[in-house]
Amino acid sequence: MKKITILAIALSFLTISIQAQEEELVSKKGFKILPEAGDIALGVDFAPFINTLNFMGGNSVGPTMSFADNLSIFGKYYLESDMAVRVKFAANSASTTKNNFVLDQNVLGATENDVVEDVAKYNYSQYAIALGVEMRRGKGRLQGYYGGDLFFEYANGNALNSDATITYGNAMDAFHTAPESTTNFNTGASANSGRRETKIDAGSTMGFGLRGFIGVEYFIAPKISLGGEVGWGLAYQMGSDGSTTTEEWDAAKGSIQEITTKNGGGDDQLIFGSTGSTQGFLENNGWVGLSGNINIIFHF
Repeated sequence: MKKITILAIALSFLTISIQAQEEELVSKKGFKILPEAGDIALGVDFAPFINTLNFMGGNSVGPTMSFADNLSIFGKYYLESDMAVRVKFAANSASTTKNNFVLDQNVLGATENDVVEDVAKYNYSQYAIALGVEMRRGKGRLQGYYGGDLFFEYANGNALNSDATITYGNAMDAFHTAPESTTNFNTGASANSGRRETKIDAGSTMGFGLRGFIGVEYFIAPKISLGGEVGWGLAYQMGSDGSTTTEEWDAAKGSIQEITTKNGGGDDQLIFGSTGSTQGFLENNGWVGLSGNINIIFHF
């Protein structure tokens, strides 16, 4: 009889424990907490928001919210409750215009009020997309996952080497074969120039790579989780050479001649860690080498 009583008490505690575990998977209002087959998830790297909070708390380093500073958006589709396919996207682009006023060569004795404008327009763009499979396991609100991504990238220039189109207020002609006031946008100075840049092609980069990852999520509310992920990836990049186009006056033809010269820099390379290069878009977004991030994810 005593043994039966002890067994009954043990079974009661086990039943209560199982019920408690089951209750953890459903909110008080009856909403399921964990993702199910057919659910869609959208997530974002939470690190930039932490930077913002640090800045508000007195940190001297300002917040960053650009894709180049590890802000990537990703989504998932759950084939099963423990298996999902995922897609991740990152982009970075910028356009900058620089201008400088120089003396008008067609005004005799030109003063500071007699000026024309030289304009340089710079732009670059970088894109990457990753497709992957994620396997999951766990009990209750705590879920672990692992898997792999296949990613592709295309970059046209970067922050320090952009495409450029340059126009000048003082034109070249038979009377002004070397305009006295022309802006050298590389140095910012105005000087007499017999040959000047009109177009810069920074070259492009295409590549692909693989990344393995492992992570953990904790569901703080129904279908809302906070998680951390670490991974390691490698990429193979193929680059094309850029070019610089200049103009000069051709006295024999009596017209402007354009000359295009190729620039080096289109090397192919295998990247599996930090290269320290200005083309480190994939590095900055944590897609190659060893990386980690903190995510907030919403499931629907």
